[in-house]
Amino acid sequence: ILAPYIEPALGRSAPGLGIVALIVLLLGAGWIAELAVGRRLRRIWQLAVERVPIVRPLYRGTTRIVEAVVGEESRAFKEAVLFEYPSPGTWAVGFVTGDAPGPLPPDVELPAVTVFLPTAPNPMSGFLLIVPTSRTYSLPIPPDEALTFVLSMGSAKVDLAGVEGGDASVEV
Repeated sequence: ILAPYIEPALGRSAPGLGIVALIVLLLGAGWIAELAVGRRLRRIWQLAVERVPIVRPLYRGTTRIVEAVVGEESRAFKEAVLFEYPSPGTWAVGFVTGDAPGPLPPDVELPAVTVFLPTAPNPMSGFLLIVPTSRTYSLPIPPDEALTFVLSMGSAKVDLAGVEGGDASVEV
């Protein structure tokens, strides 16, 4: 298809190069169209949803949650931690999502962090806990490995040697 244009430029025949050039051209055109048209359609959709009073707060909240968890600049889970929950001597794997909001009641030990404790095997549900930093133990694995461990209900093997933090030693 593109041979009449490619052969004179190269000065010789190049079988298959026309198809490769056509695929690159179509991919490039599709990418440019998606950027131009896709953004415009998304803006139109957002404006339409923002005008519906009942849907507006749900849409805004959902959008913020999705951006926080899976957005390009997101680091929703800063680190994986081990902490005692729900009772002393029972340990849970959770994910630090940030510093605890303030002000907190005087009974809460500070500094504290917010820890998301997902339920297995559905990570979209769970508990948000405020845990004193002295009672959390940083896990020596990235958050995605810890999440795999939680979602597999503990059957995925992870190396927890070198757990650090808290105010007491932990044997894992």
